[in-house]
Amino acid sequence: MSAPPAAAWRYIFSSCATFFGRSNFVGTNDTAATRTERPADSSATAPPPDTNNTKHVTARRRQIIVLLLFCHVSDAGSRPTNGILPVARLNHHFRARSPAHLPEATCLCVSSHLASFFGVPVMPAVRRLLVLTGLAVTAVCSADLDAADAIKPKDRDFFESRIRPLLVKRCFACHSAKSKSIEGGFRIDSRPGWQKGGDSGPAIVAGQPDKSRLMRAVEYVDEDLAMPPDGVLPKAEIALIRQWISRGAPDPRSAIAPTVAATGIDWKRGRAHWAFQPPRRQTRPDVIDTRWPQNAVDSFVLARLESHQLRPVGRATSEALIRRITLDLTGLPPAPGDVDTFLSDRRPDSWNRLVDRLLASPAYGEKWGRHWLDVVRYADDQLRTEYYYRPLPHAWRYRDWVVRALNDDLPYDRFVIHQLAGDLLPSEAKGGGGIAVGLLALGMMYQDDGGTPDGVAIAKAETLDDRVDTVTRGFLALTVACARCHDHKFDPIPTVDYYSLAGVFNNTGYIDELVLVKPEAAAEFNTIQGRITSLNNQLKDAKKADNKDQIASINRSLANTHEEASLKFPRAHSVRDTGSANMRIALRGNLRKPGPIAPRRFLQALAGDAPPPFTSGSGRLELARSIADPQNPLTARVIVNRLWQHHFGRGLVGTASNFGSLGDRPTHPHLLDWLAIRLMDSGWSLKQVHREILQSATYRLASTSTPTHLAADPDNLLLWRMSRTRLDIESWRDSMLAVSGSLDDTIGGPAVDNLFEASRRTIYAAVHRDIQTESDKLLRLFDFPNPRTGSGGRVATTIPQQQLFALNSPFVIARARELAARSAAGTSSPGDRIDRVLRLAVGRPPTRQELALGRDFLGDTPDRRLNGQLSPWEQYCQALLGSNEFLFRP
Repeated sequence: MSAPPAAAWRYIFSSCATFFGRSNFVGTNDTAATRTERPADSSATAPPPDTNNTKHVTARRRQIIVLLLFCHVSDAGSRPTNGILPVARLNHHFRARSPAHLPEATCLCVSSHLASFFGVPVMPAVRRLLVLTGLAVTAVCSADLDAADAIKPKDRDFFESRIRPLLVKRCFACHSAKSKSIEGGFRIDSRPGWQKGGDSGPAIVAGQPDKSRLMRAVEYVDEDLAMPPDGVLPKAEIALIRQWISRGAPDPRSAIAPTVAATGIDWKRGRAHWAFQPPRRQTRPDVIDTRWPQNAVDSFVLARLESHQLRPVGRATSEALIRRITLDLTGLPPAPGDVDTFLSDRRPDSWNRLVDRLLASPAYGEKWGRHWLDVVRYADDQLRTEYYYRPLPHAWRYRDWVVRALNDDLPYDRFVIHQLAGDLLPSEAKGGGGIAVGLLALGMMYQDDGGTPDGVAIAKAETLDDRVDTVTRGFLALTVACARCHDHKFDPIPTVDYYSLAGVFNNTGYIDELVLVKPEAAAEFNTIQGRITSLNNQLKDAKKADNKDQIASINRSLANTHEEASLKFPRAHSVRDTGSANMRIALRGNLRKPGPIAPRRFLQALAGDAPPPFTSGSGRLELARSIADPQNPLTARVIVNRLWQHHFGRGLVGTASNFGSLGDRPTHPHLLDWLAIRLMDSGWSLKQVHREILQSATYRLASTSTPTHLAADPDNLLLWRMSRTRLDIESWRDSMLAVSGSLDDTIGGPAVDNLFEASRRTIYAAVHRDIQTESDKLLRLFDFPNPRTGSGGRVATTIPQQQLFALNSPFVIARARELAARSAAGTSSPGDRIDRVLRLAVGRPPTRQELALGRDFLGDTPDRRLNGQLSPWEQYCQALLGSNEFLFRP
C-alpha cells in the first residue's frame, strides 16, 4: 500500500493538536509550581492520593504515547486488542489518574480518524507507518516537560556526593553567603543563586554546558573569565562540572529542608526511621473475604485493599499466567508445548509445579543474574581516561559465578559474604570466593590526572567512593556516599562512618589475574610456573648479551608457555588484603587535607553508638558478616523488596536502592517485614521467597482495570491488579531469538562482542563503561543502565529510535524471516500460519478478527518478495515481533 497523502499527515497532526488542546507541540505553560510532590514523611498507611485534581491533564496528555506498533490498545492494562479507545473514555481515563501516573500503553483516536479518512480499516502496513508519526509527536511533546520534573534520586545523589563537595571546595570562598564579598555578584551556594546569575548574567544554562559561562570559566577559555583565579582545576573536576550541567544541573538545595540539625545528627530521631527498626514477626491479618487469599502474601494485600473499600480484580487467563511467569523467571517466552501442557494439567497443584520447574531452569539464573549485575554495575572494562584504559578480559567469570549461585540457590547471607570477602573464607567454604569478590575487583578504577598530587588524591577518593557506594546501596539501600564530605543531610550517617567503610577498601588491593588452581592440579601448575621463571631468567641473560636471536626464541617459548598456562588454569580478576590501617577523614572530601582517624567499623545507625572496631586484616570479612547478620534490619528487607520489584514492576518500597529518609516509605510495611523474616527463616533461600510471591493470588491477578479502581488508586499502589510491564532489552532480544528458533542457549563463557550477529542470550554481551560499541549503543537505546554506577531499577523510555530499530534493524528483519520460515514450514494455509505464529510468539491462538485481518493483509501471494523486500508474511512476522503483546509482559 502506498504512503498516505500529505493531507492525511496534516489530518493526523491536526487531530493530535485538537486532542492536546494546542496548535503546535513546542513550548509549555507548565511550571514547577503547578506540580505536586508526595510529602517526604507521608505515612505508609495513608490512602492513595486525591484523584479529583485535573489541573495536570494537559501535561499528562502531552506525555502519552500516541501510537504503538500494531495499533494495539491497552485499557489500563487489559490485553491488547485491535480496537480503538474512544476519546470520551480516554478523557475519563486521564481524569481518574494522579499527576504521577502514565498509562502503560494508550492509543489515541488518530488511527480511527485515519480509518475514516481512507474509508477502510487501518491495515498493518499503514499501522507501521503511523508509528513514526506518533513517536515524532511523543518526542516533541515530552521534551519540554523534563526541565520541570522533580529531581531524580540518582541526580540528587550525584549532586550531593560529587558536585556539592566540589563547589564547597573550589567556589564557596568567593561565591557564597559565607564569603567576605560576593565576587562578580555570583552566588553558587544555592539553586536560586546560580539561576539568578551574576553581574555578567546567567552562568549556567541547564543541559547545555557549551553555552554556560561557568564552563568557559573553569576551562580557561577566556582569560578575563578564568576561574578559579589561582589555577585551572584538575580535568576530572572539570569533567564533573560538565556532567552536572549536561544532566540539567540538578540542585536540591533550595527545594528540600534537611531533617538533620545543623549542629549534628539527631541520633534518636534518625534511628526512629522505619528502615532502622528491626523487622517484626507479623501474624496474618484478618480479612473479610476469607476465600480469596491463597497464602499470607494475599492476606496482607487484601487487608490493605479492604481498608480502602476495594477488592482485587479477577484472575488472569491461564495463557497470560504461563507467559507472565515464564518471562519473569527465565526472560524467555513459553514454548507452545509448555503452554499446551500447562493448560491441559488439571491437577490442583499444577501452578506450584510450574513454579518449581521454572525455578529449576538454568535460564532462571541468567534472568535474575542480570538483575543483580545491574545493582553491582557489572562491566567488561574500566573507565577510560586520557592516561588509562583497562579491559577486564576475565570479568565474565564473576558474571558466571552470579548465575551459578542463583541457580544453586546459594543462601543470600553467604551470597553477600562471598562477594565481599570470599577470598578470606576458609578453603573448604570458599565456593569460588576468589571469583565472587569480582564485585569489588570489577568496580570503577579511577586514575590520576597526569600524576599531579591533586589528581592522585581525587582518583583514589573516587575509587574508594565507588566501593562504598556500590556496597551500601546494593546490600543496605543506603546512600552512605552522601556523607563523604559532610555528615549526611537526611540520614543518621556521619562522615566518620563513611571513612570507617572507606578504610576497609583502602586496605584492599586488586589482583589483575588470579590463577584458579584446583588442588589436584597444583603440581602441574608449579611445574609450568617453574618453566616461566627459568625462561624469564634466560631472557635477562640474553638481553645482557644483546643476543637478538636468543631473545626472540625465548620470547616465543614464553608466549607458548603462558598460553599453555592460561588454557589449563583459568584466571579471574580478584582482590586481596594489603593492610589493616585505619583511614583519616578527608576534610571536605579532600584526601590531601586529613582530619581525625576513622576506626574501621560498621555503621552507627545500625550497630549502635560504639560499634566494635574491625581488627582482622582489612576488615572486609567483618564488614560482610555485619551486613549479613540477621540482626541487621536492612539486608533481608532490601533483597526481598528487589525480588518483589521485578515481579510487580515496583517494589513495596518504590526506591529499591534508597531506604533512607528521602526514599519512599513501604506501601505494605507488614508484608515487607513478613517476607524479610520468611527469607531468614528459610535459611536465606531466595527461591523460597519467589515461591511465596508466585504462589499468591496477588501475582495471578489480571491486568485489567475498572473506573472505580482507577479513581481510588490510579497508581495501583494497593495491588488490586497486576501491572503490565515492558520487557527489558535482554528479554525482548532473547525472545526474538527464541521464537525464531535461533537462540543459542549455551550457558556461561567469555563475553560476546557483537549482539547483532550473535545468537547467545543478551546477558553474555560485553558491556563497556566508556568505549561504546554498537552493541552497547543498542543496550543503552533500550534503557540499559550506565555501568559506571549501580542501578536499583531501570526506567522505561519511549523514543522514536526504539521503533525505528524495530522497523529497520537487520537483526529484527533476520529474526522476522526466521520466524516466518519456522511458522510456515509444512503449510501454505494463511490461517494455519497465523495460528502457529501467534502460538509461538505470544502463546495463544488468534481471534476471529485477527484471522480476518491477517488473511486480508497476506492476500493471495504471502511469500512474494518484490525487489528484495520482505514478503507480506515476513512483514506480518516483523510487525508481530514489535507489537505491544510481544513487547509487554501481561
